[in-house]
Amino acid sequence: MCHRIKQDYSGNSYLGLHLGTQLFRALILDSKLNVTYVAQIRYDVDLPEFKTTNGILTDGGPGEYLANPVMWVKALDMLIDCLVKQGADMHSVASIAGAAQQHGCVFWSELGLRRLCNLNINLRLHEQITESAFELTRTPTWMDSSTDVQAREMEHAVGGPAELSKITGSRAYTRFTGPQIRKVYTQCPEQYQRTAKISLISSFLASLLIGGIASIDYTDGSGMNLLDIRKKNWSPTCLNACAPDLGRRLMKPIPSSQLQGRVADYYVKRWNFRPDCMVVASAGSKASEMAGLLVEKDFLMLSLDTSDVVVMPLKKAPRLEDGHVLCHPTRRDEYMGLLCFQNGELTRRAICEDVAGGSWRRFYEMLDATPPGNNGNVAVHFRDQEIIPIAKGTLRWDANINPLTAESLRGRHRFSAPEIEVRALIEGQIMHHWAIAHEMGFHQTPNTKIIVVGEDSRCQSVLQIVADIFNAPVYQRTGVEVSLLGCAFRARYAFYEHRESACNCQSCMMPRGRRRRLSYDEFFRGVPSGLKLAAKPTPGCDKIYTPLIARCSQICQLLAAKSSVYFYSPVN
Repeated sequence: MCHRIKQDYSGNSYLGLHLGTQLFRALILDSKLNVTYVAQIRYDVDLPEFKTTNGILTDGGPGEYLANPVMWVKALDMLIDCLVKQGADMHSVASIAGAAQQHGCVFWSELGLRRLCNLNINLRLHEQITESAFELTRTPTWMDSSTDVQAREMEHAVGGPAELSKITGSRAYTRFTGPQIRKVYTQCPEQYQRTAKISLISSFLASLLIGGIASIDYTDGSGMNLLDIRKKNWSPTCLNACAPDLGRRLMKPIPSSQLQGRVADYYVKRWNFRPDCMVVASAGSKASEMAGLLVEKDFLMLSLDTSDVVVMPLKKAPRLEDGHVLCHPTRRDEYMGLLCFQNGELTRRAICEDVAGGSWRRFYEMLDATPPGNNGNVAVHFRDQEIIPIAKGTLRWDANINPLTAESLRGRHRFSAPEIEVRALIEGQIMHHWAIAHEMGFHQTPNTKIIVVGEDSRCQSVLQIVADIFNAPVYQRTGVEVSLLGCAFRARYAFYEHRESACNCQSCMMPRGRRRRLSYDEFFRGVPSGLKLAAKPTPGCDKIYTPLIARCSQICQLLAAKSSVYFYSPVN
């Protein structure tokens, strides 16, 4: 007789961890998917000794945005302590799933591997996973834009950007992990030669949990310019174009739903985790957001956060000149389209400081004091090197500037009032996002939902601008951060899958149709999505924004053309 059907899982809980750019967050769901505990560590505030600004070290070379991996190790230690101090019973945690900021990587030393595999209960995590555990103590993050040369070298080696995109879903981008690894190989050959293993930040998190090197999942591996997204394996051509002997430094990629192993004994003895607690493959932040939405079709997700990101589900993998096609986190053989824009929240914050003295209340009052369309005043602010298009700079046009004249290259130094600056910033960003999403294939239908998430999605005026520019209803998610919720959902589903596959005894045999395992979407179909209607498009909004979107695209093209003088030179 199978004992599985008699087991009681009502006391189980499920832990999600999100290692973000500025924050490290944790969430625990009970067996009914209720949020019971939430905790967070803010790097700048809670770990001041690492001297970060918005979670990043910016004192490196031009375009370098780095982080010390020991900071993330210490933050994980503090985060679990915080949950325990709140009263969380870690012994009830049946499974853990994580997510992390995409594209960054960690270079493990041999000493680091030995320490990782032999964690000492008498020491805190950061007291043993110290800087000596890594060949690079300042590791690149997703914001790093210092690898233009390496990106072009990789494209050249595989036969051009179109060929690289055909294999990996993306042409080479400066912040992608492949060019980052190539930069280390070319500029720090001794450190590369000594590197035992290379983790993405997501698989680094999973490695800390299992006490060993974890594999990279398909979704985050799609953001490296190294993974063949159709064959679901590392591309030998791309590996060779990146760095020698790279394959042995990377674990074999695995599905996002696959188990990495059990939680390390260190966590069992120190925090009373149960020995059979499962650790699921960690994914990228945006893939985790996709998993947390619980919306199956006819949607586009716009994340307004440190970086602004557009995400949409794709049945097939299109071949694009710009943008990224990644493996879907919860659907086998499907994909997700991703457009990442570096000039997001940090640019909004800089303009808020400039025109409103850092007061967000005043900033949004200024936004409300201006009409939709801003009387024809449009601005594009690429304060940091933008990703799509590859461009940097600021350009302002008023309604009188003719795009065909030399005046369009100079634009306006400032607009006549600070409130015009505010609306020009927000509308310029959203119009830019719409235009690039449209190029990727986004076309709204009568059933399309625009789901807006992220730290900067709380202002009603911003949501109305999104609804008007996209000409579609905008929905917000209530409750906790969606990427964090997606981690906990993935942990819960992995436990279900494991439980269903664990029993093969004859007494449990059921008719074939009834034994079919539920898909991820089916499993969570009865769970409320947490979506609420936040804004409807204003009648006639398309007449206002259609010509302005065209002008915004022209501004972006001019900035890209001007920037190409600085960013590109011939590859021999």
